Amino acid sequence: MGRGVNLDDLFLCGYNYGLWMDSPHDGEHALLGLIDAMMASWKPNFVRVSLGMNSYSPVVHWQAGSDYTTAMTNVIEHLGSYAGVFVLVSLRSDTTMVEPGGGECGQGDDAVCLPSNATDDVYRALVQSFHDKPYVLFGIANEPGGNGSSNSDIRARMEHAVSVIRAQEDALGSPHHLIAVQGNQWTSQIAFYAADPLSFDNVVYEYHAYPPIASEYTFSNIPVIIGEYGPSGSDTSFSLGFFADVEAKQIPNLAWSLSPYSNCAPDLVAVTHDASLTTTAWGDVVKAYLQAH
Repeated sequence: MGRGVNLDDLFLCGYNYGLWMDSPHDGEHALLGLIDAMMASWKPNFVRVSLGMNSYSPVVHWQAGSDYTTAMTNVIEHLGSYAGVFVLVSLRSDTTMVEPGGGECGQGDDAVCLPSNATDDVYRALVQSFHDKPYVLFGIANEPGGNGSSNSDIRARMEHAVSVIRAQEDALGSPHHLIAVQGNQWTSQIAFYAADPLSFDNVVYEYHAYPPIASEYTFSNIPVIIGEYGPSGSDTSFSLGFFADVEAKQIPNLAWSLSPYSNCAPDLVAVTHDASLTTTAWGDVVKAYLQAH
């Protein structure tokens, strides 16, 4: 069962806006050091990486040969070099995505960007990058539409994106990777999928909430992963019951967020601008849970 955390991409939750950090102290090397420290002490076996997170303007585009793509491929492959570790690669924002009102993705809240037909080539490029990496799961989006889209619109976009990924995998002769699709209301509502699951293999349904609510992530007929969870404010008292519940139900889960370069609350570690990983009260709770398994 997957247990782990959310990790920054090259933008370090906005700290490295514009990718101003220079080698040898650039975003890639910061992440590589952070990964090594995290794996040594926290010992997750599941990590979520959100591409284009807090990149603001310009929003990046995943394409072969770009500096961003090369660096993030190295980071994801480094995570995958640890035995038994799986990586959920989520497309949070991209120049081809749109905001709920149809505007350009990332000019307001990059958390709610929606894939468009123009995003098809991005999914194909992601498959090209990771088709032979069995530890990679593909996440279609982050919290598509926020609270500004209908269930039917989100479902149609998810169904289309999954079909694009499957077609590219088949063209490459690749096994079908797990694909995480998202729901409505910042993906806190996924029950509409339980009423009518997507007709593809190896699809999982991603839930986010602060704090998580068991009735909203528990379904008998669809597999769920909890892609983000944390406290609302500073109260972590939900955690004991939550951990017992997901262990009993064997639901993979990813805590938010391991981000030592910028405040990305609820933070698991203090902002120290290094890989020291000084835990917060929330971090103490999650670290103990991960170390216990």
